Amino acid sequence: MSAAAGRSIQSGPQRSPAGISLVATLLVVCMASSTLLSPFYPQWQEDWGLSTVVMTIVFAVYPLALLVTLLVAGSVSDHLGRRPVATAAMVILAIALGIFAVSGDAGMLLLGRVLQGISTGLAMTTLGAYSAELQPARMPGLAALVNAAAPTVGLALGAVLGGVVLDVWRDPVAVLFGVSAVISLVAAFTVWFLPETSPRIPGVARSLIPTVHVPAAARSTFARSVPAIAAAWATGGLFISLGASIVGRLFEESSHLLQGLTIGVIAGVGTVSVILMRRSSADAGFLVGTSTLAAGTILGVVAVTLHALPLYFVALALTGWGFGTAYAGALRLILPLAPAQERAGLFSAIYVVAYLAFGVPAVIAGIAIPIVGLEATAVGYGVLVVVAAVAATALRLHARGRGDDIASPHPGPA
Repeated sequence: MSAAAGRSIQSGPQRSPAGISLVATLLVVCMASSTLLSPFYPQWQEDWGLSTVVMTIVFAVYPLALLVTLLVAGSVSDHLGRRPVATAAMVILAIALGIFAVSGDAGMLLLGRVLQGISTGLAMTTLGAYSAELQPARMPGLAALVNAAAPTVGLALGAVLGGVVLDVWRDPVAVLFGVSAVISLVAAFTVWFLPETSPRIPGVARSLIPTVHVPAAARSTFARSVPAIAAAWATGGLFISLGASIVGRLFEESSHLLQGLTIGVIAGVGTVSVILMRRSSADAGFLVGTSTLAAGTILGVVAVTLHALPLYFVALALTGWGFGTAYAGALRLILPLAPAQERAGLFSAIYVVAYLAFGVPAVIAGIAIPIVGLEATAVGYGVLVVVAAVAATALRLHARGRGDDIASPHPGPA
């Protein structure tokens, strides 16, 4: 890059719709890569003769690597800068996608998934903090909207694109993941068109000691929001890990597009819900979200039990609405309470909760399937989500009744 270009980048606006739009695009690219694989899992399992346990491990190493990254390096961009860490995340993602493009066994998949988890862990906290710092002062709440909507757009896009390509292309793996790797490299370059917004506080070595930090002013609100975040992301884990198998085996549908749409509908409706509910209060969005998530999951359990595919997709849409609004509501309640120098750490804590809920139940489900069967496992998973969503609703109503969460937002955009 030329010196002139570098000066132009450095002098870019600190807060602008263009900057936060670029951050949103990077989030979409990152999250789309995580579900791009989902429609391929059943085919790889059959083609390579992999057991359910092996496929569960392939799924599990992603959230495990992501969680370790969050704990060790979740706040590293507060010290090294947003741009270098975001660039590293996108380059690692490109390497992971390149490995998927040439993979032919479980070992290669495991390696790619580990790198993908590291990349996502770095990207989500860094880009989350970036969005809060690039949010224009005249557009309050935009950062929370971006952090709730952009990941769901990515989840939907990746799953649907993977399903379509798998249906219409004879041998899509090398081309699909190769092109995706190139897109990730381009994304890494575009990071340098953003201004550097990190406070770059000293102590990077100390920050690598595994920890989860929630600012004192946000702790009570964060704690009450944990069940909502967990319920929303456990739902994502269910459909990303088992969605294709549920449609293929329980509903006997062989279309990869239809299998990918299980994720696409939830994530797509979730995105729409975040946009439509953006003018409502954070409290209202939270309560609508958790209630709808519980109702949609109950309907989904009924649909699985009856093997009623149309009803199942209605339940997915309802669940998606709850997923989007519950998570966005939680973010809108928590983010304004964090000072700038602690934002990446707060996002790290949020994503630790999210990806524990995303990964642990899915791993347990993978172990349970050979023992109790796919249908019983899906029903049990649904019951777990309903319990968490109901608990989140009850905690929020209790806090509102006591007049809690009337804390003043910390100065600065959130």
